Amino acid sequence: MRVGRGLELGLLAPLSVLLVGLVVVPTIVLVGYSLFEWVFASPQGALTLANYQQAIGDPITWRVILTTLSIGVPVAVLSTVSGFALAYYMVFGTGRGRRLLFVLTVTALMASFLVRLYAWRTLLGSNGVVNGALVSLGIVSEPLDFILFSRTAVVIAEVSVFTPIAALTFFAALSGIPPQLREAARDLGASRTRTLFRVTLPLSGPSVLATGALVFFLAAGDYLTPVFVGGPDSVTIGRLVADAFSTQADYGKGAALSVMMLIGFVALYLGMRFVMRASGLLPRRVT
Repeated sequence: MRVGRGLELGLLAPLSVLLVGLVVVPTIVLVGYSLFEWVFASPQGALTLANYQQAIGDPITWRVILTTLSIGVPVAVLSTVSGFALAYYMVFGTGRGRRLLFVLTVTALMASFLVRLYAWRTLLGSNGVVNGALVSLGIVSEPLDFILFSRTAVVIAEVSVFTPIAALTFFAALSGIPPQLREAARDLGASRTRTLFRVTLPLSGPSVLATGALVFFLAAGDYLTPVFVGGPDSVTIGRLVADAFSTQADYGKGAALSVMMLIGFVALYLGMRFVMRASGLLPRRVT
């Protein structure tokens, strides 16, 4: 038992050091930054909550939070659903296209993030493929200018970026489900749909929760996509934090917004876990 305990501690020690160095320490530093007023990149005065009061009292902050939710929620839902569908076919499908789909999913992750954003600018532009197809089919008489540089464009671009990540995450989770459980459900008369909702989804519930939360966090913190394909109404909290640090050099405000965003993410995660447990999609033994 002592050898096992020592081996366990030895294996966990590097990960613990990495976790403390890359997560805990930066979070403490960030909180410290938020408790000072900064002038010319130097902290001034004593500890204060003025940065939080300024952020909370600024109507722009709340407007940006609502914009972040209007972008992050659809991106998280669409990416999670489409990623799960892709992974479900790659794991449980019977067609020959499973391996090709897996290769295409992995290949999509290898493409540069900026290249994909520029590709969407080309596709959604006034002379792009989408508008060209709509005009050719007679659906519209002239190109639609509102497709690009809008929230819709941001959602489309981010879904295309995050869906492969969600698909590979679900692929790993679904591959770990013992096939005997699904076979037993089918032998007992359950249809494919019933097996999906009563066996497959509950067993992959932790992965659904983690993937949905991860995609939302990435979408909320992404400030490059709104810059490249979004418009004035597509500013997210990530862009607000980036501007506070880089453009305004207001480290206190940027840190306060970051801490508020972190607290909001934790609250959202706990809310998602509660809803999934209440609906039976997440076993209650999961912590």
